[in-house]
Amino acid sequence: MRPLHPAVAAALLAPLLPVLAAAPAGAANDQDPRMVERTTVYTCASEVLGSGDFETFVRVQLPRTVTAGKKMAARPIDFSIVVPEEMTQTMRDYGVEEVSGRSDDATYKVGTKKRKIRRLELPSTEVPAEGLLVLEGTGTAQAVRLKKIDTYPVKLPGRFTATITVTGSFSMSDELTCRIAKGAKTKIGSVRVVP
Repeated sequence: MRPLHPAVAAALLAPLLPVLAAAPAGAANDQDPRMVERTTVYTCASEVLGSGDFETFVRVQLPRTVTAGKKMAARPIDFSIVVPEEMTQTMRDYGVEEVSGRSDDATYKVGTKKRKIRRLELPSTEVPAEGLLVLEGTGTAQAVRLKKIDTYPVKLPGRFTATITVTGSFSMSDELTCRIAKGAKTKIGSVRVVP
């Protein structure tokens, strides 16, 4: 079996990076939500899949303010990425037909409070015979309670691991270890806590 090209590793990994979606109905404490878009880069490595950097686009809907002592609601995660044509073609060249994945240790931070992103999963997605591969997945970011009046940065994880499974002419699963690339930012926005 030929080792996968680092570009394939990057393409397989990127969908696991979260996009915090709209707060669910009933999240009355989440005030004046707005969409924030940021770009960052993770460096990921695996014995089988190789290593590389991947530019990651993150869209986050965050409240501008929350009331002190009340929770910023748990929110569904919705993430997607369009894999570049050359990476999709590399997967085809290696006979990859489907891609799936999950991360059990992904987190996000509001100030110093770290919360889990639960059930972060990428369902099995077919590699198309032609055109671009679009990868989509879901998860849930835990609620967080902020007591002190202040402005808190919201950050993606500095590091995490992911299990990626590919099937096709061969099947395999492998663990990717990822960290924020040198000089890249984890901050995606901020939330202000008010009285």
